[in-house]
Amino acid sequence: MGKAERLRKIRVQEQDPEAPDRFLPGFSRGDADVLRRHCAEAIRGLGYRAWDRGSHLVITGGPFRSPGATLGFSTIAREAAQVDEEEWPAVVAEIVGQLVSGALAAPPHLGREELRSELFPRFSAPGRIPEGQLQEDYSYSRRVGGLPLLLAVRHRQTSAFLADIHLSKAGGPEAAWEVGAANLFEAGLGAPTVYAAPSGAAMVVLESEHPRQAAWLAYPERLMEVLGLEVGPLGVLFCIPAHRLLGFHLVTEETTQEDVDRIRDLASILGADEVAPLSSEVFWWAPGKPVTAEIPIGTPAAVPERPREFDTMDG
Repeated sequence: MGKAERLRKIRVQEQDPEAPDRFLPGFSRGDADVLRRHCAEAIRGLGYRAWDRGSHLVITGGPFRSPGATLGFSTIAREAAQVDEEEWPAVVAEIVGQLVSGALAAPPHLGREELRSELFPRFSAPGRIPEGQLQEDYSYSRRVGGLPLLLAVRHRQTSAFLADIHLSKAGGPEAAWEVGAANLFEAGLGAPTVYAAPSGAAMVVLESEHPRQAAWLAYPERLMEVLGLEVGPLGVLFCIPAHRLLGFHLVTEETTQEDVDRIRDLASILGADEVAPLSSEVFWWAPGKPVTAEIPIGTPAAVPERPREFDTMDG
């Protein structure tokens, strides 16, 4: 087969609407094109311009200055796969509206000083923001124990993540992080409750009405300083069941794998009924070490189907 014939066959395959789409696994090329068109129409319906790049859409117009914001298809494709094609326009419009409003909520409409006064660090729940979108729209984000930590702005009773396009109003990435951390420290800690396991291990859980509490995990040295606790080389175990909750246990020679499992159980229980659950994972930190989900006490076990309760004592 000559080169011309091979190229012709490739072009025919690329034009075949039934062929698998190379950007959206599980979708044919034809279906993927339809889904992308619905996405572009939803963006234009919001008053912005949309540019189809195959693997993503680029949004421009309004606050989305050049080179624009990126909208990935992973969440939209996952939801679209669960419904019939005639429902795609409504499903796509709803998701696109949420994503765009989430990117625009609060920061563009706040003045510079108001924005800085409301800024605080906040984790993103696992899988909430696709990895590609994190890299494109929130390139300033940091990783703590494997979780993405971003900056958010409190606006009325909700909070919105700060995207790259908003950083200039906050003074740039480094200044924004400094302001966010300062606001977190100034707000202080929530009310403590002590959860005691039958083994004698105690887990202190700090609870706040503001969704900033879990972000203290990113500043363990400052947290221990504020609490007046000295931490040895065995470190501390943490859990962040929800954005407004942070639990910790000082590791001793008596701390066992069972205690680690109980803390994981507790995180799962506490996060179950929360409006903004975060993680059921257990994290470890020691002075001079980074926060990690690798627990140096045996091998973490899976959460049992029926978690064993801790006894509760008011702190």
